[in-house]
Amino acid sequence: MSLDTEWFWAFLVAFVRASGLALVAPVFGSRLVPAPIRVGLSAVLAFALAPLIQPYTGAPPTDWVPLILRIAGEAIVGVALGYGVSLIIGAAVMAGEVLDTMIGFNLMQVLNPVSTFPTTLLAQFHYLLAMTLFALVNGHYWLVHALARSFETHAGLGSLSVWSEASLATATQLGGEVMMLCVQIAAPAGGVLLVVDAAMAAVSRAVPQIPVWLIGMPAKIAVGIVALGASLPALVSVSARMTDLSVRYLEQILRLLGI
Repeated sequence: MSLDTEWFWAFLVAFVRASGLALVAPVFGSRLVPAPIRVGLSAVLAFALAPLIQPYTGAPPTDWVPLILRIAGEAIVGVALGYGVSLIIGAAVMAGEVLDTMIGFNLMQVLNPVSTFPTTLLAQFHYLLAMTLFALVNGHYWLVHALARSFETHAGLGSLSVWSEASLATATQLGGEVMMLCVQIAAPAGGVLLVVDAAMAAVSRAVPQIPVWLIGMPAKIAVGIVALGASLPALVSVSARMTDLSVRYLEQILRLLGI
């Protein structure tokens, strides 16, 4: 087997895994990023990683079935690396939808340019803000770093067999952490809106003749926006915890790969 063939095999393996990451990962997988840019980014990463991972990838399989299975396994690994981090960023979207429901913005839909489906105003705002903060705290660097480290094993598709045993625990833990992040993001403004709802309910019960829900809605929206603006500085610390959770998730995936 010639060295050129082994280098091309290492390049192909890295390209497929990087493509899976770029397909779903935050920042890289945004629909605002054109497909040629994502393909070019995957090719650049594969070109840089190919000489380094060549001792781990070895020679390509000689049969079609092992070859196809290996390529499919590389794509699954790349998607797994990026999709979990994307779910963590989705906690901001969940928090925004909760606040939209409490304020009354849930009836007003806008087109999300990232995912091309309608979403609510604050959900879109929180998502774009979370993406910006994720990039500012070098979350994209940890994604690329995890991609590079994921090749530090000779195991290919066979390493995925252990995922079936750990997938339920990983999904449960990740879901709980995402819910906690959602509560932490929505709690400051949500608590203020809850007090406003309680006050409006008390006034409505004390003086039933006053259409408090009709009069109070503009005030509720104003209080909600002010509370949201006042809670924005706290999102910096939440974004740091979001990055820490992403790093822990990536480390867990690397352990599942045997690294």
